[in-house]
Amino acid sequence: MTGRRADFLLQAFVDAANQMDDFSMALTLSVPGGIVTGDLVTASRWMNEVATLVEMDGSEAAYHVANVYREQAGLYRRRRAQNRGEVLGEVTYIHLRDAQWVTGSGMLGPEPGIHWRGLIVDVAGWSLGRLPLPAMPEQGAMQGVY
Repeated sequence: MTGRRADFLLQAFVDAANQMDDFSMALTLSVPGGIVTGDLVTASRWMNEVATLVEMDGSEAAYHVANVYREQAGLYRRRRAQNRGEVLGEVTYIHLRDAQWVTGSGMLGPEPGIHWRGLIVDVAGWSLGRLPLPAMPEQGAMQGVY
């Protein structure tokens, strides 16, 4: 660790969101390698949604992995109950759904968006709202363009 410090306002914002039963707000983040834009959701909601996506695989392994995510969602709910709505700003991760990004080289990805989890300490800057990204060209549409 290089001694980097997370933005205390972003930590407090994410912690406040995590204190709610359900929350969603568009957010854009500057992280190493590019820009990530999506909807900030509570950690427990993100964990439950990822568990559901993993379960769609239908395998026994997917079922066990999904249970790990659901257990984590339960831990976040218990932490919320212990804090009784008090915002402490002691969060490490930020959770986005329907997330897309733009790399430094201008590459877009993915469409539709995905569930994204990142370290708050890696966020260099942030803003409310979603960055309007252009639609990704269909595969093969760029062939022959120089």
